[in-house]
Amino acid sequence: MTIKSPIVANGRAYPAPKVCAISICLDGCEPEYLDKAIADGLMPTLQRMRETGTDRLAHSVIPSFTNPNNLSIATGRPPVVHGICGNYLYEPETGEEVMMNDVRFLRAP
Repeated sequence: MTIKSPIVANGRAYPAPKVCAISICLDGCEPEYLDKAIADGLMPTLQRMRETGTDRLAHSVIPSFTNPNNLSIATGRPPVVHGICGNYLYEPETGEEVMMNDVRFLRAP
């Protein structure tokens, strides 16, 4: 895959990457489950990816919810900096829980 034009996300333009990379995040997955499945021959593609690519274990941020972890991966910052502290936020004005996946909650560029 070749990307030639800049990538625009949330009103910010990023130059096209020289080399594309793919990151797979298995959120909330115990690494031993994957090791066992590979040993039992149930995940040959993941085994091949581990053998021919890069395999790293990331440490979770606290709180260990999907949205704070994903934003820490994307921004390189902890929740106290990027502002996404959970999956949902209670809005007293509406009395509703709101999914914290909107850019309006993000404080880190």
